[in-house]
Amino acid sequence: MDNLQLEQRIKALVEETVMRIMKGRLLVVVTGGTIGAETALKELEESIKHNRIDVDVMMSAAASKIHDALKIKERLSAGKIYIEGRERIQNLKDYTGVIVAVLSRNTAAKVANLILDSYASELMIDALMLGIPVIAAKDAADVEGPQWSRLGFNWPNAHLKGAFARNLSVLKDYGVKLCAADSLGDMVQKVMFCQRSSEMTEDTHKTCAIKVDKNPVTRKDILPYLNEGREISIPKSALITPLAQDLIRDFGLKIIRE
Repeated sequence: MDNLQLEQRIKALVEETVMRIMKGRLLVVVTGGTIGAETALKELEESIKHNRIDVDVMMSAAASKIHDALKIKERLSAGKIYIEGRERIQNLKDYTGVIVAVLSRNTAAKVANLILDSYASELMIDALMLGIPVIAAKDAADVEGPQWSRLGFNWPNAHLKGAFARNLSVLKDYGVKLCAADSLGDMVQKVMFCQRSSEMTEDTHKTCAIKVDKNPVTRKDILPYLNEGREISIPKSALITPLAQDLIRDFGLKIIRE
């Protein structure tokens, strides 16, 4: 094995190790925002299913009046659900990421102005201070979005519209990763797992004879081929990393050594 091959193998194994660390536990924050909420939840369901990630849910006081907490818990396969005003999270450092689905105008304004009188804004600010990634679907807080126009908001007052836009700009400056609700899954993949969800499915309609000529074979190499029953051919001498083995087992993939 030459130095280049050794360097490539070490790099792949290091990336895999980082993935194992990042595959910790995510906190999903549900606010009272309704625009894009259902889309964001569907995106999260898919991302959670693909990554086998553990999540807990925190529902704001407003969200608990809008959504059925038990249904949200079931949809996201959450381990625990917190309701604002009833129970607090003991240690935010237990989470490797905070996902907001979706960001409301109220929460956006409070975080932008560092107002800590709501649990959602407190969690977002504290996560940013701790260096924990924060991702938020912005639809309910982005008044320039198409759904607001369809609701009849034409915004004749440019200063008012600009104030809402500035809140989102400040959040970006703080480090919040903002995205549309229908791309929340992609953002979670990109920030938390260094992989776009579109890459996971782009080959699902191709031939079943898949050849992965890599060594080691990592989780990233297996991700595009998660349909059950697919056959993946790999070199006889190739090492299969632990996370790749997890995917092979969980999705019933057949491995052929050549």
